[in-house]
This record gives sequence, structure tokens and C-alpha cells, in this order.
Amino acid sequence: MGIIDDLTGAVGRGINLMMDREIRLGVTGLSRGGKTAFITSLVNILSTFGEVGTAERLPRFTAYEAKNISYGGPAKPRDLKVAAFPYLRACDSLFAETPAWPEPTSGISEIRLELVYEKKDLLSFSRKGRLYIDIWDYPGEWLMDLMLLKLSYAEFSDRIRKRTATLSAVTDVSSWLKAGAQLKADAPVNVNDLHHVVRLYTDWLRESKDKGFAMVVPGRFVLPGDLEGAPILEFVPWVWDLPEGCGEGSLYRTMEERYDAYREKVVRKFYRECFSGLDRQVILIDCLRALMGGRETFMDINETFDVLMENFSYGGSSILGRLFSPKIDRVIFAATKADTVTMDQYANLLSLLRSMVKQAASRVRADGSNCEFMILSAIKAAKCMYAEHEGKRVQVLKTDYDDEPPFFPGSIPSGWSREGMEFFQKYFKMRELRPPKLNPGEPIPGINMDVLLQYILGDKM
Repeated sequence: MGIIDDLTGAVGRGINLMMDREIRLGVTGLSRGGKTAFITSLVNILSTFGEVGTAERLPRFTAYEAKNISYGGPAKPRDLKVAAFPYLRACDSLFAETPAWPEPTSGISEIRLELVYEKKDLLSFSRKGRLYIDIWDYPGEWLMDLMLLKLSYAEFSDRIRKRTATLSAVTDVSSWLKAGAQLKADAPVNVNDLHHVVRLYTDWLRESKDKGFAMVVPGRFVLPGDLEGAPILEFVPWVWDLPEGCGEGSLYRTMEERYDAYREKVVRKFYRECFSGLDRQVILIDCLRALMGGRETFMDINETFDVLMENFSYGGSSILGRLFSPKIDRVIFAATKADTVTMDQYANLLSLLRSMVKQAASRVRADGSNCEFMILSAIKAAKCMYAEHEGKRVQVLKTDYDDEPPFFPGSIPSGWSREGMEFFQKYFKMRELRPPKLNPGEPIPGINMDVLLQYILGDKM
């Protein structure tokens, strides 16, 4: 019965793809980039389709009225073996009497959404059209592992060797480097000694992550999920001199075998589940956190997205191409947390985003995909308003909480420069905002979500 269900599902997906009735949307973002909040907001917005006032709240999503969308909401899961995205649990947190942000993602989950709209095509057999949208959520810590698909163990080790030199001034690399130097690559595995070095290497990865660096690999070391304690995570990059004669059963060969197993059985599986066959992609970037981290962090995130782009297929797709060789034909780079800056800083935030992903965006366009940039807040936690300051009318932010007075967070440079970064770090007030206060059934507020909907969905109905 399971095989029949799988075949039926595969045939159904194939028909939907050929009829252009399905969008596989990739939401790409690093750890703390806002993926879970974005997906929660997107599901919430689509679930209001057909209700009074929706068109007015989404004025730039012109397809809503043009296609007379009458329904939106969760549909029957695409894959019953994948955990469901915890939308209701996220809403319980946001709509609680004391609101809280949704819990960070700890594993892979999926949600399928359905839109019902009116067909304008006179040749259609039905006046009602249906569009399905598949979205996956996953821990951002696992995203950078995609780079390992193209790296051998020796190449991975060489990359980390160069990285230790780059980050030695801003992170503690000495602890695991000194401990690892005591390992003997050509000797049999000493489980305790290796585990000690793995723990120190993991501590370094966690420190790098806490300081805002994006290229933290392997990602499962800092968030192992169901691999906690598994031997497949007991390896480190070999960044020391390598002696000759590391034969079968040696420490070096054992770690190489574990790396290869990790790449093939963990990372490739993750890629197949979440990223293979994508049609559209939203890339969420926290520009402000990158800038606050300093030059090394800012450049690291820039390099990170350039590397990530190599792992996706971009370009236009024909009808048969969508079935047998799907490509991402539309990409949108979004600077998240736009609600943490005043409106007069939006232009600078957008310019900052463009400067960060210039190389990655060029790669996408060179492959033939459409590419756009925007600022975004999936869940708006602060409102921009005017206030008097020293006889001048200035823009400030105000949250929903009476114990938080209006505040001016500061200015944003329009691009990276040492002077602009130092001014930003000194004067910008980076606040972790509390969620907005929402009434049950009230739509989740956002910034530019209607623009994103038009770009992602507008041509598909």
C-alpha cells in the first residue's frame, strides 16, 4: 500500500509540475536569520485569503484581486514521512497573553499551502484554479554544510586551515589546534583523545557562530539533532602536517571515512529533502547583525552566500525541464528585520544589502534567473512614528509595550566601509524586540510581504 501511495503521489506531483500548478519555494537563511518567523507569517497571510479586508492589507499583491483568489491555507501534506511545520505552535506563542517568538527550528519540517483562484482562460475545463506551494524549514546551522558536497576531506581540511589563520585574531583557535597537534595521524584511533579534540573544535565553532560568523561547518557539530553522540560526528579537519603512511585503520583514514559518510549520508540527504527541485528562492539576510560583528563578520557572510549559490541550480525551465531538471527561475534577496530601523533608513539598508550580495547576485543572473532585492520584516514588532527632538521632527520606533519608550536606533551606512562600520557599531542601538501584541484571529503585521508575494506568486495563476 505504501508503494502505491508513493507512486500516486509522484504522479500527482509530476502532473502539477507539468501544469505549472506547484511552486517549490526555498526559504534560505543562516542561523537566526528569521526563517521560522517568515514561514509563520507567510502561512498566516495566505490563510486570510478570501476574508474581507485582505486586498486592502496587501495593496501591492495585485494578483489577489486580478485572479480573484478565494481561498488560501494549509493543504494535505506532500510527504507524510516529514515532520509538519509547527505553524499552530508558533501562533500559540505569538498570540499568547505574553507573546513570545516561535521556538528555533531543531529539525526538518515541511508545509504545503493551497490557493484557489478564478481562471480567466476560456479553454479551461474548470473555472477554479489551484496552486500549491511547498516550503521546508530547517536549522540554519545546517545550511553551510552544502559546501561540503563539493569538497573532499583534504579540501575541507585545507579550507579550515586557512580559516583558522583568518579568525585567529577574533576567536580562540589555539585550544583545539594545540590539542589536535598531539594526535598521531598514522596511529590507530584513540577514542578519548579524538573526542577531546572534537569537543574543543565544536567549542570553536560555537564561538564563531556566537560572534556572527556564518561559515560554521560541519553544522551538525553545533546542532546535532538526532545525530547526538553518533560516531559519524567524531572527526575534525586535519590542519597539521600529515605524515606518510596513514593506512587503513589509522586515525587520519578513519576521520576521512567519517567525513565522507557525513557528506553522503547526512548532507546529501539534507540537500535532497530541502533544496533539490526548487522553483523559487527567498534568501533572508540579517545585514545589521553582520555589520555589528565587524569587518571579518561582514566579509564572512558575503563570502558565505557566494559559496552557497554554487549549490543551487538557477535559470529558466521549460515544462519538461520543471519535471526532469528543475531550476530556480526567481530569486529575491531580502534584508530582514526592517522593523528595527526607521523608514528614513530603508534606502540605506537596501543599498547595504546590495553591496553584501553583489557577487552572489551576479552569479544568479549569469545563470539566467531573475533576481531582485528588498527589505523585509515578516513580523513587524515596532512601528515608525514622528517625534519632536531639539525642535526638529524626527522618526523614531515604538513597540506595543508601555514600558518601552519611543527610541531612535541610529543610522545605517549605505555600504561597507571601515568608517561607516565603526560609526554604526558605536552609535546604533541594536535591540532584540519583543513580539507585537496581537489579538486572536488578527493578521500578523509585516513590512513588504505583499511585494514579496507578488514577485513569488504573481505570474503563476
